[in-house]
Amino acid sequence: MPDSHSAAADFAHADIGIVCALPIELGAFLDRCQKVKKYSGGDFTFRGGFYDGIRIAVVESGMGFAPARRATQALLDGHSPRWLLSCGFAGALRPEIPVGSIVVADSIVDQHDQSLQIDLHMAADPARGLFIGRLLTADEIVRTVELKKQLGEQHAALAVDLESLAVAQVARENKTRFLAVRVISDDLSADLP
Repeated sequence: MPDSHSAAADFAHADIGIVCALPIELGAFLDRCQKVKKYSGGDFTFRGGFYDGIRIAVVESGMGFAPARRATQALLDGHSPRWLLSCGFAGALRPEIPVGSIVVADSIVDQHDQSLQIDLHMAADPARGLFIGRLLTADEIVRTVELKKQLGEQHAALAVDLESLAVAQVARENKTRFLAVRVISDDLSADLP
Protein backbone atom coordinates (compact mmCIF):
# COMPACT_ATOMS: atom_id res chain seq x y z
CA MET A 1 0.00 0.00 0.00
CA PRO A 2 1.49 3.39 -0.98
CA ASP A 3 2.27 5.83 1.79
CA SER A 4 0.56 9.23 1.91
CA HIS A 5 3.67 11.00 0.55
CA SER A 6 3.55 8.88 -2.64
CA ALA A 7 -0.16 9.51 -3.05
CA ALA A 8 0.39 13.27 -2.75
CA ALA A 9 3.18 13.11 -5.33
CA ASP A 10 0.93 11.19 -7.71
CA PHE A 11 -1.85 13.74 -7.26
CA ALA A 12 0.56 16.62 -8.01
CA HIS A 13 1.93 15.01 -11.18
CA ALA A 14 0.51 16.18 -14.52
CA ASP A 15 0.71 14.52 -17.91
CA ILE A 16 0.60 17.88 -19.69
CA GLY A 17 1.54 21.31 -18.37
CA ILE A 18 0.21 24.36 -20.20
CA VAL A 19 1.59 27.87 -19.87
CA CYS A 20 -0.65 30.75 -20.94
CA ALA A 21 -0.37 34.46 -20.25
CA LEU A 22 -4.03 35.25 -19.53
CA PRO A 23 -7.04 33.24 -18.32
CA ILE A 24 -9.06 34.12 -21.44
CA GLU A 25 -6.56 32.18 -23.56
CA LEU A 26 -7.57 28.82 -22.07
CA GLY A 27 -11.06 29.43 -20.72
CA ALA A 28 -12.84 27.44 -23.45
CA PHE A 29 -10.42 24.52 -23.02
CA LEU A 30 -10.82 24.46 -19.23
CA ASP A 31 -14.62 24.47 -19.68
CA ARG A 32 -14.18 21.06 -21.36
CA CYS A 33 -12.07 19.65 -18.53
CA GLN A 34 -13.39 17.72 -15.53
CA LYS A 35 -12.68 18.30 -11.83
CA VAL A 36 -10.94 21.64 -12.44
CA LYS A 37 -9.48 23.19 -9.33
CA LYS A 38 -7.97 26.66 -9.08
CA TYR A 39 -5.21 27.57 -6.63
CA SER A 40 -2.37 30.04 -6.17
CA GLY A 41 1.28 29.21 -5.77
CA GLY A 42 3.87 31.94 -5.36
CA ASP A 43 3.09 34.68 -7.87
CA PHE A 44 0.99 32.50 -10.16
CA THR A 45 -2.52 31.14 -10.55
CA PHE A 46 -2.75 27.44 -11.40
CA ARG A 47 -5.63 25.29 -12.57
CA GLY A 48 -5.63 21.53 -12.67
CA GLY A 49 -8.07 18.96 -13.92
CA PHE A 50 -8.64 16.15 -16.38
CA TYR A 51 -9.27 16.16 -20.10
CA ASP A 52 -10.38 12.75 -21.37
CA GLY A 53 -8.57 11.10 -18.47
CA ILE A 54 -5.36 13.08 -19.02
CA ARG A 55 -4.19 15.10 -16.01
CA ILE A 56 -3.65 18.74 -17.05
CA ALA A 57 -1.97 21.52 -15.07
CA VAL A 58 -2.25 25.11 -16.34
CA VAL A 59 -0.35 28.15 -15.11
CA GLU A 60 -1.19 31.77 -15.93
CA SER A 61 2.16 33.46 -16.37
CA GLY A 62 1.17 37.01 -17.17
CA MET A 63 2.47 38.61 -20.36
CA GLY A 64 6.11 38.61 -21.36
CA PHE A 65 9.30 36.59 -21.46
CA ALA A 66 10.48 36.82 -17.83
CA PRO A 67 7.11 35.97 -16.23
CA ALA A 68 6.70 33.05 -18.67
CA ARG A 69 10.11 31.64 -17.66
CA ARG A 70 9.29 31.85 -13.94
CA ALA A 71 5.80 30.39 -14.38
CA THR A 72 7.10 27.52 -16.51
CA GLN A 73 9.71 26.62 -13.89
CA ALA A 74 7.04 26.80 -11.16
CA LEU A 75 4.81 24.49 -13.21
CA LEU A 76 7.64 22.01 -13.69
CA ASP A 77 8.63 22.14 -10.02
CA GLY A 78 5.07 21.64 -8.81
CA HIS A 79 3.69 19.16 -11.33
CA SER A 80 6.57 17.55 -13.29
CA PRO A 81 4.56 17.26 -16.55
CA ARG A 82 5.85 15.00 -19.30
CA TRP A 83 4.87 17.62 -21.90
CA LEU A 84 4.94 21.43 -21.74
CA LEU A 85 2.77 23.51 -24.04
CA SER A 86 2.90 27.24 -24.65
CA CYS A 87 -0.65 28.14 -25.64
CA GLY A 88 -2.65 31.27 -26.23
CA PHE A 89 -3.13 34.05 -28.71
CA ALA A 90 -0.72 35.28 -31.37
CA GLY A 91 -0.69 37.89 -34.09
CA ALA A 92 -0.42 36.82 -37.73
CA LEU A 93 2.66 38.05 -39.59
CA ARG A 94 1.51 36.81 -43.02
CA PRO A 95 -1.56 37.96 -44.95
CA GLU A 96 -2.67 34.40 -45.74
CA ILE A 97 -3.18 33.58 -42.04
CA PRO A 98 -6.64 34.74 -40.90
CA VAL A 99 -8.05 35.24 -37.40
CA GLY A 100 -8.98 31.89 -35.86
CA SER A 101 -6.16 29.96 -37.52
CA ILE A 102 -3.93 27.68 -35.46
CA VAL A 103 -0.16 28.04 -35.68
CA VAL A 104 2.05 25.23 -34.37
CA ALA A 105 5.72 26.17 -34.14
CA ASP A 106 8.49 24.07 -35.67
CA SER A 107 10.98 26.72 -34.52
CA ILE A 108 10.89 29.82 -32.35
CA VAL A 109 13.06 32.94 -32.58
CA ASP A 110 13.19 36.24 -30.77
CA GLN A 111 14.34 39.73 -31.66
CA HIS A 112 17.77 39.09 -30.09
CA ASP A 113 18.88 36.23 -32.37
CA GLN A 114 17.99 33.49 -29.91
CA SER A 115 16.33 30.54 -31.60
CA LEU A 116 15.20 27.03 -30.86
CA GLN A 117 14.23 24.20 -33.22
CA ILE A 118 11.32 21.94 -32.31
CA ASP A 119 11.28 18.33 -33.47
CA LEU A 120 7.81 18.46 -34.98
CA HIS A 121 6.45 15.94 -37.46
CA MET A 122 3.10 17.43 -38.38
CA ALA A 123 1.74 18.48 -41.74
CA ALA A 124 0.21 21.90 -42.25
CA ASP A 125 -3.35 22.14 -43.56
CA PRO A 126 -3.90 25.81 -44.46
CA ALA A 127 -7.29 25.07 -46.05
CA ARG A 128 -8.49 23.97 -42.59
CA GLY A 129 -6.67 26.77 -40.74
CA LEU A 130 -3.60 24.84 -39.52
CA PHE A 131 -0.23 26.46 -40.17
CA ILE A 132 3.17 24.99 -39.23
CA GLY A 133 6.27 27.16 -39.11
CA ARG A 134 8.39 29.65 -37.23
CA LEU A 135 6.99 31.65 -34.34
CA LEU A 136 8.52 34.96 -33.24
CA THR A 137 8.57 35.84 -29.54
CA ALA A 138 8.66 39.64 -29.38
CA ASP A 139 9.60 41.98 -26.55
CA GLU A 140 6.25 43.77 -26.62
CA ILE A 141 2.86 43.61 -28.35
CA VAL A 142 3.23 44.27 -32.08
CA ARG A 143 0.37 46.64 -32.85
CA THR A 144 0.79 47.88 -36.43
CA VAL A 145 0.28 46.01 -39.68
CA GLU A 146 3.45 47.61 -41.06
CA LEU A 147 5.62 46.34 -38.18
CA LYS A 148 4.03 42.88 -38.34
CA LYS A 149 4.88 42.59 -42.04
CA GLN A 150 8.43 43.81 -41.39
CA LEU A 151 8.99 41.34 -38.51
CA GLY A 152 7.47 38.48 -40.50
CA GLU A 153 9.93 39.05 -43.34
CA GLN A 154 12.92 39.78 -41.12
CA HIS A 155 12.48 36.60 -39.05
CA ALA A 156 10.74 34.39 -41.63
CA ALA A 157 7.99 33.90 -39.06
CA LEU A 158 4.28 33.13 -39.39
CA ALA A 159 3.07 34.64 -36.12
CA VAL A 160 4.19 36.61 -33.07
CA ASP A 161 3.62 36.12 -29.34
CA LEU A 162 5.35 37.22 -26.14
CA GLU A 163 6.06 33.97 -24.26
CA SER A 164 6.73 30.85 -26.33
CA LEU A 165 10.53 31.05 -26.54
CA ALA A 166 10.77 31.44 -22.76
CA VAL A 167 8.63 28.33 -22.20
CA ALA A 168 10.59 26.39 -24.86
CA GLN A 169 13.93 27.29 -23.27
CA VAL A 170 12.83 26.11 -19.81
CA ALA A 171 11.46 22.91 -21.36
CA ARG A 172 14.77 22.27 -23.12
CA GLU A 173 16.79 23.01 -19.96
CA ASN A 174 14.65 20.48 -18.07
CA LYS A 175 14.60 17.90 -20.89
CA THR A 176 10.81 18.10 -21.14
CA ARG A 177 8.98 17.62 -24.43
CA PHE A 178 7.49 20.86 -25.78
CA LEU A 179 4.96 22.29 -28.24
CA ALA A 180 3.85 25.85 -28.96
CA VAL A 181 0.24 26.04 -30.16
CA ARG A 182 -1.16 29.49 -30.84
CA VAL A 183 -4.51 30.79 -32.11
CA ILE A 184 -4.44 33.89 -34.30
CA SER A 185 -6.33 36.68 -32.52
CA ASP A 186 -5.30 39.51 -34.86
CA ASP A 187 -4.36 39.43 -38.53
CA LEU A 188 -2.92 41.90 -41.00
CA SER A 189 -6.23 43.62 -41.77
CA ALA A 190 -5.88 46.44 -39.22
CA ASP A 191 -3.64 47.92 -36.56
CA LEU A 192 -4.38 46.98 -32.95
CA PRO A 193 -5.81 49.78 -30.79
